[in-house]
Amino acid sequence: MNDLFTDGDGDERRVFTVSELNEEIRTALLEAFPGAVWVRGEVQRLPADAAHRRHAYFELHGTGRDAAVSIPVALLEWDRRRYGLQRYLDGSDPDFRLADKLEVCLQCVVDFYPPFGKLQLKLVGVDTTYTLGQLEARRRRVLAHLREHGLLELNGRLVMPRLPLSVGLITSAGSAAEKDFLSGLRESGYGFRVMRADCRMMGEGMVPQVTGALKGLARAGVDVIVVTRGGGSRADLSWFDHQAVAEGIARCPVPVITAIGHEIDRSIADAVAHHACKTPTAAVHDLTARIESAARDVARLTEALHAATMSQLETRRRFLRAVAARLRLSVVAHVNAGGVALVRRRDGVLALARLNLERAAARHRRTSDRIAAAALAVCAGAARTCASLHEKAALLDPGRLFARGYSLTLGPDGLVLRDASAVRRGDRLTTRLRGGRIESIVDVIETTRGG
Repeated sequence: MNDLFTDGDGDERRVFTVSELNEEIRTALLEAFPGAVWVRGEVQRLPADAAHRRHAYFELHGTGRDAAVSIPVALLEWDRRRYGLQRYLDGSDPDFRLADKLEVCLQCVVDFYPPFGKLQLKLVGVDTTYTLGQLEARRRRVLAHLREHGLLELNGRLVMPRLPLSVGLITSAGSAAEKDFLSGLRESGYGFRVMRADCRMMGEGMVPQVTGALKGLARAGVDVIVVTRGGGSRADLSWFDHQAVAEGIARCPVPVITAIGHEIDRSIADAVAHHACKTPTAAVHDLTARIESAARDVARLTEALHAATMSQLETRRRFLRAVAARLRLSVVAHVNAGGVALVRRRDGVLALARLNLERAAARHRRTSDRIAAAALAVCAGAARTCASLHEKAALLDPGRLFARGYSLTLGPDGLVLRDASAVRRGDRLTTRLRGGRIESIVDVIETTRGG
C-alpha cells in the first residue's frame, strides 16, 4: 500500500509545504533573473494619487495582440528614494510622468514574495526616451491624418465674432488655470458670460470628456470656446496630440482658442485651433482686446459722423450766405440802373424785390430744415447704434439677474441645469448667485408633475 511520502516503486518522494515551495520559486526566479530587466508595455490602473502614497501599485499590460497579458508592478517607497523615481509621479520631471494608457519601457527587478505567493515587478528605472519617441511617432501619424483630410486649418477659417462675450470654457474645475482665466475676465470690466465644462485635462477619460464638451458648448450657442490647462510635462501634454481631440477641435462649428500653458512645445490641439495662446491669462487678453477694439471702432465712427455732419452744416451755411449776398447786389444794381424811371415805378420794383426776398428766404428755410433733419437723423442713428451695443453688453452681464435674486445652477457636466431629472443623488452642483457661488451635493430630488 502506497502512502503519501512514497511513489509507486517504493522510492521516497519529496512533498513541499506551501512555504517551502514559495521559497523554491523565489530562488529559481533569482537564478533566472539575477539582475534588473527592461520590460515594455502600457500602464494601467495607476492610482490618481500615486505621488502621495507610500507604495504605488499598477499593472503593465501588453500592447497589440498581447493586450490581454499583464503583470503587476510595485514602486516601493525606498526604491522611489534610492533611484529618484518620485519625479515621474509628481510631475516635476519636465518631459515624463507615469499615467494610464501610456506606453513605457521600465527597468524592473523580477520579484516573488513568498508569504503571499505573489509575483510582481519592482520598478527601479524608466527609459523616458522610449516613451517620448512613441509619442512623437504617434504625433506624426495624427498630423499626417489631419493634413490628408484637410482638418489642420478648418477651425481657423471660421470668423471670430467682433464681440465674443459668450465664452465656453473647457478646463478642470478648481484648477489654477480656471481661476486665472475667470479672474481675468472679471477684472476686465466687460459683461462676459461663461459656460464652463469641467473636464479632465490628461489621463483616462480626458478624450471623451473634452470632445463631448466641445459639442455641448457649440450646441449651447457660445461665441467662442477656450480650452485651457496650466502646463505640465511633455507626456502630460501629449493628450492634446490625441487624434480624437484634434478632430473635435477642427470640426467644431465655433472658433476654439487653446491656452495649454506651455511656452515651448506646440501641441496638435494648438495647430488645429482657430489660434493658440500660451497661457490662460494670454487668452483673457486676447478676448478683451477684441472687445476694446470694437469699442474703439464705435468711438471713431461716432467722431467721424459728428465731424461729417458739422462739415455739411458749415458748407450749407456758406452757400446760403453767398446766395444772400448775390441777392443784395442784384437788388442794388436794379435800383441804380433804373434812375428816375425806377422812382416812378418804385412800387412795382419794391414789390418784385420783396417777392424775390421772400422766395429766397423760403428756399433758405427749406434747405436749412433739410440739413437739420438729415443731421438729426444721422446723429440719432449713431446714438441708437451706441445704445444698442451698450444695452447688449449690459444685458449679457449675469450680475443683473443675480442682483434681482436669481441664481444659476450648473450640473456635474458644467452646463446649465434645466431639469431636475438631469441629476442623480451624489452629483456635485455649482450654484452661482450674487456675491459668489455655492458647491453642493445632491441628496434629495423632488420632481413636479408636468415640470
